[in-house]
Amino acid sequence: MISSENPLYPIDIDDYPKLFDYVLTAEGLKFYQNLRRQYVLGKDLTLDDYNKLRLLCVYYATANRNVQEVSFWQDLCVTLDGKGIYEKNMFQSKEDLINKSLIIKNPSYQSGLYRNYTEYVKNNFKTGDD
Repeated sequence: MISSENPLYPIDIDDYPKLFDYVLTAEGLKFYQNLRRQYVLGKDLTLDDYNKLRLLCVYYATANRNVQEVSFWQDLCVTLDGKGIYEKNMFQSKEDLINKSLIIKNPSYQSGLYRNYTEYVKNNFKTGDD
């Protein structure tokens, strides 16, 4: 049932803001929009910037219950992986966002909720390698 209507099914769209531990600040939103613009324009980014783009994109999309942005984030991750740009040193990238006050703790965060989505995907979309 993963679709453009709810790309994080079985998580209810109204629960999207509870999925992740951090949300963007106003400065974080500006930073995200700049990174996204550079990405869309085809500019080469550092691995740290790609990590930050992944994080900020999903934080932005889920905080705003924006299904199209969640789909963009999923496509971004697949595209970057396809180009050999894998998540590496993600903790350091996230810490930098925190230290620069570009993201703050999400008061609505519900620990373990995102696991429902990943378990659903794992159990319902097995590859031939399994």
